[in-house]
Amino acid sequence: MNMLRSILYSILEQDESTFFHFQIEFRNFRRRDFSEWPYDSLKNVLSSFADHPSTEPIYLILDAMDESEDGDRRDVIQLLCRLCAKENPCNIKAFLASRPLAELNHRIQESHHVIKMQDENTGDISRFADDFLTRDLKLTGKILNEAREYITKHAQGVFVWVKLVRSELAQYAETGYRDPEIFEVLKGLPQELEPFYQRMLNKLENGPLRDIRDGIRLFEFVLFALRPLTVEELRDALAVPDDRNSSYPKFQQNKISAIGRRIEHCGGGFLEIKGKPPRKSTASRIDRFCSRWNRSIYAPNGSRVLDPDHHPTCLEFEVRYERRRGQQSDNCSGGSISDPLVQEPHHARSFLKN
Repeated sequence: MNMLRSILYSILEQDESTFFHFQIEFRNFRRRDFSEWPYDSLKNVLSSFADHPSTEPIYLILDAMDESEDGDRRDVIQLLCRLCAKENPCNIKAFLASRPLAELNHRIQESHHVIKMQDENTGDISRFADDFLTRDLKLTGKILNEAREYITKHAQGVFVWVKLVRSELAQYAETGYRDPEIFEVLKGLPQELEPFYQRMLNKLENGPLRDIRDGIRLFEFVLFALRPLTVEELRDALAVPDDRNSSYPKFQQNKISAIGRRIEHCGGGFLEIKGKPPRKSTASRIDRFCSRWNRSIYAPNGSRVLDPDHHPTCLEFEVRYERRRGQQSDNCSGGSISDPLVQEPHHARSFLKN
């Protein structure tokens, strides 16, 4: 259901003129006083786009379909295939990115355009693997060829998996190694992303208490942020003392040197720093979850960033941060439109969001 709601929310958020597709179902939903918009009703809304004017194209781009819930995914794939069928007069184009899925392969027809990434980037993955196996790990000869072929075969066109493998092998090599040992470690790594992520989380959970403490706070702020946070904002987040009565000088002393290395270390491979100064820190492999948390409070710099409803640390941090900096959030709101008909699209988005 999360995927279907996300699709409909994104459509309505970007173009409120599509609300006529939502109107009947939304009003029925409100009259019946449901606490949550019924799933069958949401399916009816998406199906109604079959009558969308062909002069106004809609492009739906869905990434990581394989990581969605099974039941929700099947329904969405079926609905999208119907909407994009040739006999359908509407102008809807759907772009789906996914690892191989049985239900997706079953729905693919000759009229659909399919790009298999493993067919397109096998050469690039092989060259990337060869580069770090020779340059970083100094492998040569038979071991090099076997390791490169193993990585290329099991990547299935997914560069993220290759990057995770590279990181794991580099960490193992830091303490010294024999070439055959590297290949054995490689064969012991998970071949799917989900167990690989679980392995990374287990390593974080079993790390030193200092790393766990800073890592938890980093994840709290990255996951609950509505936009990518700058490195300096995360530096301030780690600097705020746990003691509510501590002074501003202590906050200054708590600021971490080499914060970039600290973020990468405590993030355990989940946090990645991108861009030029002021650089932004984004959890590139978990940012798909960020859209689930949408209500926010004002951060110290005046922009709405954090959601206290889903984690009390956010609100606690806001209070303590303001106390240290001697600032007050500019928690002002604009005017409202009183006409309930004008507000309907906004209310519909709110129910899809929550």
